[in-house]
Amino acid sequence: MTDETIQRRFIRWTEERPEFSLSSFFAEATDPRGHQHILNEILPLLPECGCEMVKDDLDLIIRWKNQVPCLPPASPEERKVESPIQTAIESFITAKTGKPWSDPATLERIREAVIAQKDTYWKEGDDRVIRYTTGYSIFAYLAYHFPVYYIQMRHLLRELMSDGLLPQRMAVLDVGSGPGTVTLALASLLHDMPGCRATVHAIEQAGEFIEAYKQIAIPGVETDRGITALPPSATDITNPKSPLPEGPFDLIVSANVLNEIHDPAVREETVMRLAGRLRENGTLLICEPADLANATALRDLSRRLKERGLPIYAPCNDIRGVPCQVERCWSFIALPEVAPTRLMNAVAAGDEPFRFYNTDIKTAFAIHRKDGRKKIQYRVPPGTKAERISRLQRHEEKKINIIASKISENIGDSGTFLYRICDGTGKRETYAALPAYHTTEENAALRQAAYGSVLRFNRVLVRHHKKYDAYHLLLTKESSVELIEGELPEGEQAAVPEARRETKKAVKRRKAESVKAKGKKKTRR
Repeated sequence: MTDETIQRRFIRWTEERPEFSLSSFFAEATDPRGHQHILNEILPLLPECGCEMVKDDLDLIIRWKNQVPCLPPASPEERKVESPIQTAIESFITAKTGKPWSDPATLERIREAVIAQKDTYWKEGDDRVIRYTTGYSIFAYLAYHFPVYYIQMRHLLRELMSDGLLPQRMAVLDVGSGPGTVTLALASLLHDMPGCRATVHAIEQAGEFIEAYKQIAIPGVETDRGITALPPSATDITNPKSPLPEGPFDLIVSANVLNEIHDPAVREETVMRLAGRLRENGTLLICEPADLANATALRDLSRRLKERGLPIYAPCNDIRGVPCQVERCWSFIALPEVAPTRLMNAVAAGDEPFRFYNTDIKTAFAIHRKDGRKKIQYRVPPGTKAERISRLQRHEEKKINIIASKISENIGDSGTFLYRICDGTGKRETYAALPAYHTTEENAALRQAAYGSVLRFNRVLVRHHKKYDAYHLLLTKESSVELIEGELPEGEQAAVPEARRETKKAVKRRKAESVKAKGKKKTRR
């Protein structure tokens, strides 16, 4: 073995492994001149590789040096999949089918696969089995799901960077990697951040997805010096005996994977086992579909992880300092629409195009940290004149003050802004309802505050919605909302005038319908 080969191998190891023992390197990099010669060759490379050597019991450990946070640029977020990635996807389909990706027969089979996947997705329980065992099931994923998941992941990764949670040199484990959504999203971000680097280890059980990862993600980042992507390992994460990449990892991502594990106990044990590969200041990001069943299951899982010693960083805020009591917690974020890809447009060019366009981004996520760091540090001080959600039944049809976190985007209609709120107490769901005709500067913070922000509500009317057994806190012109901790992003007020105009029309329409319905026993609304 030549000296150059020893050095090249050492550089590769430091790129692929955040830390490793010197003895393990000696075992692979054998040289007849002995260990001291190897050591003499690799020690000068430590500064170049950004590594250090430290003692650990009876061995020496080569590890990455501690780095400052990797912070994203202030440029606005893109809402489209870059053309080179689209081209890679199209080339993959062409190579697999032996026909141009836009061949009418190919597109028709992709449509059939999209419909089949959507039908399966909305099933519940054991009937909901999503499999990616054929090439066309992968093509359907790339056409229908990938654009949304890619932009969604890029947003979440950017948020982690903005919060200073990811170091300039990071080790990432992508669990259930699919075609490389996380890898490509991370590469896209790091492309404009020359001071940051990442090594991505991937786990994927589906052979067709592993092939797609190798053909789309790995070539897509080979020319980018900011990221090293290793081929996925075919591992069943639910099997406690299956090997996992050693790490330790600065970030572990599980994106739209855990919902496919039906047994909550197995799901929980799987995540705890993965979390064992985190650094002490590492981050676990879990995101799931935003529908009621999956979003609620994620919150239940997140609470159990916290009980087992894996603290929540976001979005749940422990503002009352008590274990969360909400029986059904459903929270999610919504982002602006993404631009359709060329493949999505081609698939949607047939009959019923609405069945094949998927541009809305809604996702439920949970972020956990081993070190206990939290995005929101606020705790309600003792003696604060603000009621708990657990005591709302005492104040029905009365106006009160309350402090709570905003844990959803607007889920109302054109006439009423509606947001899920929570303070960790109480078992019933609680919503803040703001009729558009009651919007004022004093209550604007409800609409403007970012997801997860802590707000103080003053003079809100408590109402119990019997049909859903939930509480609505009704805001009027007399109500005010103050930001206690969180963010107030710009650009949230544009929808208000339009909503107000629509509301006036709706009021006139309802009055007209009421006049027509006079004398009838029932009035349809």
